Formats: sequence, C-alpha cells, structure tokens
Amino acid sequence: MSPEKRRTLKPSDVAEQQRGSRRLGPGAWVDKDGGLHFSVPELLAVFSWPDDAEHRGLVNQMIREVMAREAPRCEIIEQEEES
Repeated sequence: MSPEKRRTLKPSDVAEQQRGSRRLGPGAWVDKDGGLHFSVPELLAVFSWPDDAEHRGLVNQMIREVMAREAPRCEIIEQEEES
C-alpha cells in the first residue's frame, strides 16, 4: 500500500467528486473513475459511535487494515471537506 496522503476539499470539489458516483452502501461509494471512497462520519453513524477523534481514528485504522489486506497496492488519500 502506498504512503497515505491527505487533502482538504472545497464543498464544490466534493460535489464534483460525487457526481456520477455509485453508492455501495452506508459509508461507501465508487466515483465515476472507479475510485473507492469511505465516509467516516457516515460509518460512525451506522455503528452509533460518537463522532470524535478516538472513534474517527478507529474507523480510519479499520479501513487501512482491510485495504492493506484486500488491495495492498491501493493508494489511500484521506480527504476532509473544508468547514
């Protein structure tokens, strides 16, 4: 798995990224280019976990572990929307 990258997106960038996407289920979707995306806040809500730093870190770690096992050559980019 490649080293993790981080970026902050403007709301318009998020909307463009989601245009033409396909929802896989709660907290997961595929963009028009085939990229897999996870929404940590949505996954926290699915599990009824508080949206705090500890639980966000836990969900991020679980995603990294699954992706390392299932798609070891994938690139992980952690994105956050500007507030």
